[in-house]
Amino acid sequence: MTDTVPATTDTSTTSAATPAPGPAFPTAATLPGTPLVDTELALARRYMGYPAMGGVDSGMQSWRFFRVYGFNEWRLRNLAPAECAQARAFVAQCQMLETAIMNATANLDTERAAVWTRNRTEVPDRFMLYTRWRVQFCNFLGVPPGPGLRGVGEIII
Repeated sequence: MTDTVPATTDTSTTSAATPAPGPAFPTAATLPGTPLVDTELALARRYMGYPAMGGVDSGMQSWRFFRVYGFNEWRLRNLAPAECAQARAFVAQCQMLETAIMNATANLDTERAAVWTRNRTEVPDRFMLYTRWRVQFCNFLGVPPGPGLRGVGEIII
C-alpha cells in the first residue's frame, strides 16, 4: 500500500494579496488624438447640455439655425489632435461620474445597516461633481453650457 500525499502549495514564495488597482483616470496622454466619431460627438453634446442634433436638416427646428449650436458643432468637428484627446478625456470622465451617480442610487433605500450609515448627500455631491466636469468641458471648447446645464451650479455674487 502506498501513501498518497495531497498536493500543497508552497507558501514561502507567495505574498499577501495586493488589491487590484482601480480604473485609471483617463487623460489626454492615454487617449488617441483622432477626430471624434459620431458616438463621441453625441455624448459630448449631451454632457455639454445640448439637445440631440438629429440626422436630417429639418427646417426651423434644426440645430443649424442656432448660432451657439452651430459653433459648438464646428468646434467639436475641427479640434486639433491634442484637443481631440483632451475632449475624449472629458467625455470619459463624465461617463465615469454619471455611472457613479447611478451606482449611488442603489443605496438610497438604506438608512442604517449595522454600523454603516449612508451619506445623505452622496448623490447630490456626485451630481455636483458631474455637473462641474460638464461645465469644464464646455469651457474647454469655448462654448457656453447648453440649455440642459443652465442655472445649475451658478454662483451669484
